[in-house]
Amino acid sequence: MLTIFTAAALTALPALKPLQPPLAVFTVEVLKGDGPAEGGDRLITYAGPECSTRSVSSLRAMGAALTMLERVQQWLEQNPGAEAKLFKKGTLAAAMKHASQGAFTGLAPCRAPSLVDGWKWPATDLGKLCPAKQPGPSSQVWLAVKSQPSSALSVTAASTPCQPRLSIALFDPKGRARAVLHADFGGVMSAVLLGDRCQVEFTYDPDVEAFQAQWKSCKG
Repeated sequence: MLTIFTAAALTALPALKPLQPPLAVFTVEVLKGDGPAEGGDRLITYAGPECSTRSVSSLRAMGAALTMLERVQQWLEQNPGAEAKLFKKGTLAAAMKHASQGAFTGLAPCRAPSLVDGWKWPATDLGKLCPAKQPGPSSQVWLAVKSQPSSALSVTAASTPCQPRLSIALFDPKGRARAVLHADFGGVMSAVLLGDRCQVEFTYDPDVEAFQAQWKSCKG
C-alpha cells in the first residue's frame, strides 16, 4: 500500500515516452558456436548435451550492452527532467566509459548475488569485489577497472533449445550498478536503469512495438 508521501512523489515524476527499438543490438556473431576464443575474448558456454559447444562471446555481448547505454542516453535527452530525477548529469556517460575500459578479472563479489528467476542480475548494487577463493560459476564473467567492477555477464540456457539467456550489469567508476540488460533469445529483452533514488524499467510492448518506460522503486 502506497503512503501519501510515496504517492505524491510518484505523481511529481515526469511522464516517460516509450523507447523505440532497438534497445541493444545483438548479431548472430554474439552466439559463437564452435571454435576457440579470439582476441582476448572469453566464451561462456550455456547449452546442454544437445548443444554442448554453444557459447556466447563476452566482448561482443558487451558491445551490445554499451549500445544499450547509448540508446538510453538518447532516450533521456528526449525525456526532459528524467535524468535529474535519476542522477547527476553525466553519470551514464561516466558508466559507459568505465564499462568500456574494463578487463577480465579474477575478482568476484565478496558475497555472491542471487539471480532473479534463475538468470537475471538483480536491479541493485552487487557489492564489492574480493579475490576469488575458488573459481566462480562458469556461466558468469566479471570485468573490472583496478578493483572496481565495470560489468558482469551471466549466461544460462533459454527455454528455446540451443538459445541463451544473457544478463549484463554495468557499473559506474565508483562500482555502483547503473543499468542491467536482460536478453532472452528465446523470448524478449528488457532493461532497468538504476538511479540514486529511482529506477526506470524498460519492457517491450508489442501493441506499440516499443519499450515502455516505467518508474520503479522511488524513494523520498
